[in-house]
Amino acid sequence: MTIAIRYSDQRRQFGPEGGSEVPILNYRMHQRRLLPNLAKTYAVHFALQYLTNRFLNRTEAEMQEIEALATGLKSYSTWSTRDILQECREACGGKGYLSENRIDALKNDTEIYTTFEGDNTVLMQLVAKNRLSEFRKSFGEMGSLGIINYVYENAKTALSEKNPIATRRTEDEHLLDSEFHHQAFVHREKTILASAARRIKKLVDGGLEAYDAFNVVQHQMIDVAQAYLERIVLEQFQEALKTINDEKSKEILTKLYQLFALSQIEKNKAWYLEDGYMEAVKTKAIRKIVNQLCWDIRPDAVALVNAFDIPESCLSAPIAKQ
Repeated sequence: MTIAIRYSDQRRQFGPEGGSEVPILNYRMHQRRLLPNLAKTYAVHFALQYLTNRFLNRTEAEMQEIEALATGLKSYSTWSTRDILQECREACGGKGYLSENRIDALKNDTEIYTTFEGDNTVLMQLVAKNRLSEFRKSFGEMGSLGIINYVYENAKTALSEKNPIATRRTEDEHLLDSEFHHQAFVHREKTILASAARRIKKLVDGGLEAYDAFNVVQHQMIDVAQAYLERIVLEQFQEALKTINDEKSKEILTKLYQLFALSQIEKNKAWYLEDGYMEAVKTKAIRKIVNQLCWDIRPDAVALVNAFDIPESCLSAPIAKQ
């Protein structure tokens, strides 16, 4: 991110007729390619800090939860690394392909982590099984009652959020509100989890062995794990903002947080539309505000990557020199 954003801030190209060339980071599409990824990089950083602190201060009773979280964040962060490096490489054009600018080496060094210590897809299935553990009693002694109660409680919560007024709200104050973000992430996680549990229960009741039932819903298991991890990452970004005292820094990082939250909702907009949680007018408004946040963050983009404080000797990329 540091290499790509510094280069994009300095590389000038085109511009208004008769005017000067402008940095390519001023182009809206270039901002769209890099700045949501910068926001996600910060978000993942805070989530990994949270995981580390949970592990260092662990109790025996927490270990199963911490292991599942570590398993999930390993997959989430290494997939993110792979995808962000590819976008950075392409955003730097031919310069990004040159070995001297290091992105190829970074890709080679990190790509292995998507399968090292476990294939990410398999690990995500393990995370989903852990998330479904709260339903295990429902599969046995409690029959369908546990699932029904869970779905009912989730439905009561969602009822107020899915009324026609809420699903169409498009004002900036609402879309930028952290409570709205959190509710949207939690609703998606709970709904996907309950849906997977209901489906597995139905398959088991129909005579399938538990192993075969899980095999049938493997694709849905990935959704369960993904929604859980996205909620955790969002919450840790929210918690990190509470620790910042410098007002200017907090203002910038709040915009970065909002960009992360809304770009994730935008990524999952098809699910929200199918679920009825949002209407098209709202998802269109979210797309518009994501574009605006990219524009607002652009002046601080270089400062945000410089804050990583990576030594120049480690960057060692000619296009990243300021």
